[in-house]
Amino acid sequence: MRAMRHPLAALALVACGPSGQGPPDTSSACVEDTQCPAGQRCAEGICVGGCGGNALDLTYVPPNLLLVLDRSCSMRDVLTGAATKWSAAVGAINSVLAMYGDEIRWGLTLFPDTMGDTCTQQAFPFPVAASNAPGISTLLTNALAAADPLYPDGPCVTNIDTGLQQAATDPALDDAGRKSYLMLVTDGLQAGCSTGGGDTGSENTIKQLHNARGVTTFVVGFGSGVDATELSTLATLGGAPLSGATKYYQADTAAQLNQAFQQIADLVVSCDYKVDPPPPDPSQLYVWFQQNELVPPGSGWTYDPATQTLTLHGMYCDRLKAHSVDHVDVIFGCPNPPIL
Repeated sequence: MRAMRHPLAALALVACGPSGQGPPDTSSACVEDTQCPAGQRCAEGICVGGCGGNALDLTYVPPNLLLVLDRSCSMRDVLTGAATKWSAAVGAINSVLAMYGDEIRWGLTLFPDTMGDTCTQQAFPFPVAASNAPGISTLLTNALAAADPLYPDGPCVTNIDTGLQQAATDPALDDAGRKSYLMLVTDGLQAGCSTGGGDTGSENTIKQLHNARGVTTFVVGFGSGVDATELSTLATLGGAPLSGATKYYQADTAAQLNQAFQQIADLVVSCDYKVDPPPPDPSQLYVWFQQNELVPPGSGWTYDPATQTLTLHGMYCDRLKAHSVDHVDVIFGCPNPPIL
């Protein structure tokens, strides 16, 4: 799978007059905006955005994804071959960070913490923010060394409850302008302490995140030592259950873990785009793929005036993620696709 590079990251939204006079005049060559007539701008060497309106911009809105990662002592267990669970997890996370670093706002916390009480969390290594991927990758790569403070050699507890509770304190998860997700990764069951309420505490945290704050939680179990019933409960409460009896992503090998992370990241990647300035009348928006396919409003796309967000849906979003579409136009007031 190759790195995601969305066509809409550089998508042109062309504004036309309310009478819908048709596509803009693209015959004028230019180098900069000042060489274009009033109301137009220079795009790829031609003046666009005529028809008496203003050219608008779309900006990709990356979602938030906070990793809640188990670093309990059992993560040193060796899988088939020479790899440990810890090295497999770090490798899989580094892979998705490299592949989706620009499309997702990443965050990371690990449990158990290395500071203070063995069952409480104090340090929050990476609250969700833009451009976190390189720093998270460096931190985890360093933690492959036994001398690193984050290497999984103690405390030897599995405090899923307080790990989730710490994750829930990240203010980025309340950003109304973008979708937010958690990915819980654990190789065991709640053990060694229950400062945060044990399984009940974990369930309440994930339920509150989903029901009250709109945060979806994906759950990944790694190896045979997990509590399958509890992880299925958490996945269901988090709003992302799989079909079948096992509701969470179960991985028993490094390859399966990598596949689970890739699948989750692909689901998380957004088809949301901020429109600036907002169109004066959203009913006059038209979305075209490849200049010859009109995307239907409603089932194909929606626009939220409150957040100025245009969202592609269903197979249209899937096609963008699969890179089967390389040109998209969103036009205000012009029911016809622009001429390039």
